[in-house]
Amino acid sequence: MKFYLEENLEKLARWLRFLGYPAYTIKGEVNPSKIKPDGVFITTSRKWYEKLKKQGINVFLVPRHDFEIQLCSVVKYFNLRRELLLNLCAYCSSPLMNLGREEVKGKVPEGVYEEGEDFTLCPKCGAIFWKGSHYRKMKKKLEEILKKC
Repeated sequence: MKFYLEENLEKLARWLRFLGYPAYTIKGEVNPSKIKPDGVFITTSRKWYEKLKKQGINVFLVPRHDFEIQLCSVVKYFNLRRELLLNLCAYCSSPLMNLGREEVKGKVPEGVYEEGEDFTLCPKCGAIFWKGSHYRKMKKKLEEILKKC
């Protein structure tokens, strides 16, 4: 399943990517032709919800200002996995490639090189990711959010 989100939902898109689901934000005016048939458009706008629904687009409405409720709603409604997969780029949704520790030497801060684990690279945008202290924080945050669902 792929998700397309209005641009003000970038945080939600990033978390969907963390869960392993391709998520793309659409900047500016929404063009229904950019939403693939197997995709879902997520919006905070009742106007866009109604408009796209009439055009046969699979669309889902989330509350405007509460990221945690947004994530809960999407996970629950679409019965999404509830653990961090971290197999997609957090920025562009491209599949990540595993890297060995030696391959990141000089490309990440020295402390990250020494302490980081499970290095991955986005072949599309060049971003390098790793599991560090932020990984434990992300896991904890996800657990806290999902408890509220």
